This record gives sequence, structure tokens and C-alpha cells, in this order.
Amino acid sequence: MITDPVPRAVRLRKQYETSDARLDLALPPARPLQEASAALAEALDREDKPVVKQAGEAILAMLASFYGTSRPPLTVLGERPLKVVEGQYSYELFGDYTPDTQKIRVWMRTAVLGRVTSYRGLLNTILHEYCHHLDVRKLGLPDTPHTRGFFHRIDGLYHLALATPPAGRKPLVWIRTSRGWRIDWRKVRTASPAI
Repeated sequence: MITDPVPRAVRLRKQYETSDARLDLALPPARPLQEASAALAEALDREDKPVVKQAGEAILAMLASFYGTSRPPLTVLGERPLKVVEGQYSYELFGDYTPDTQKIRVWMRTAVLGRVTSYRGLLNTILHEYCHHLDVRKLGLPDTPHTRGFFHRIDGLYHLALATPPAGRKPLVWIRTSRGWRIDWRKVRTASPAI
């Protein structure tokens, strides 16, 4: 995970700083989110796109109800778009959110091999895109920047959905870069669990 660069424009920088500092996010009741997430895992195991969509919509409906937002429409697509620069693999698009239409799109197959994505990967993508919706519709962050706070908010929902026990949760560890921040996965893997 890499944050967006800190914007130069004052309005955008203030929004970025507000998002970055916002680590607290009330979490919904665990059981409904965990049940909806388990249904997503089962749907992916069956490689059934309509059932994956239905399970994703159930997660979004539960989150929308808890946070008091509209439920963004969900589209589940096939193979992820692949960006190639100068003949080299650059990145795959896992999902996106369009603020004007409030629509979320996710892709359920990998770009290169066309295999069904991992359950955890798709769950994280759905939560990530919903957090963009939450930023825009509820938290007053219309440009919904990728900040450390944004990723922290997703992390809380993700571990709640997976029923990760507190003793098994590792804190996110960030490294400053010339343009922003990135996760130091080596330190995350060796960090003591957050309690």
C-alpha cells in the first residue's frame, strides 16, 4: 500500500491531513459483517459471479445501514484490467469507485492467468471501495485521498470481517518516501500484535 502524494493546493492538503489524522472509525457489529464475508468466500469458491455480486451487495448493504450512507451499486466484472508500460507489467486494477455515480466495480479474476482472486483480496477491495464512498458521503472528504488514515480505516473493517483476534493483529508500519508513505511489510510481519 502506498499513499497518495501530499497535495500542494491548500484545500486538498487540508483534506488530506484530515483524512490522514482520522484513525478512529466506529465498527459495525461483528457477526453480521463476518457472516456476509463468509458468504463472499463461499461464492468465490463456487466461481459464481452472480452469487459473488449478491454477497458483495450484502456486505455493502450492512455497512451502508450501519454508517448511514446510501448503498453503492456494485458491479462484479471478470478479469482485472492490466496496465503495461514499455512492455513491462505495471499494475492490475482490483476495483474502483466513482463518486459522481456512487458506483463500485470490482474484478474477480486475475489479469494474467484469469484465476479467481483470493477471498481476502476481494474482501479488501470491496471494503476499500466502500471506504471511498464513506469518505465522500459521510466523512466530508470529497476527494477521498489514499492516506495512512484511509488505510487504517479499511484495516479495522478488514480484520473485523475476518474475525482476526486482537492477539493476531499486526499494526500497520509506514515508511516515509519522497512522495508520501508506503507500508513496510517486513516490519509489519515481524511487529508485535496490537493489543
